[in-house]
Amino acid sequence: MAEPAPRLPDVQQAVLDVPTLDALFRDLAQCTQIIAVVPKTAAQAMTTPVTIDLAGARTGLTAGQFRGVQIRYLYESKEWCDTLLATPAGVRLVRICTDDAHSP
Repeated sequence: MAEPAPRLPDVQQAVLDVPTLDALFRDLAQCTQIIAVVPKTAAQAMTTPVTIDLAGARTGLTAGQFRGVQIRYLYESKEWCDTLLATPAGVRLVRICTDDAHSP
């Protein structure tokens, strides 16, 4: 008998304006335990994963130094992953609870 397919985590998405992006970074700093903050600088090239702080991520994202930033953190005893991507319309947020991917 075949094994059941793994459960995929729910995906949440939004495009954030500047005040909402500021609120997100404030909430991440005050309400979570940060595991890693990894910037993406090139469109397709693989980069060596480097962890930076939240302030550096916010500055680099809004200044155009980073195409995106991935933030892994703990919130209410679950691990989450927020991917922030710079777009012409604003910063696109894609959020998943990585613990949900491992739950039956």
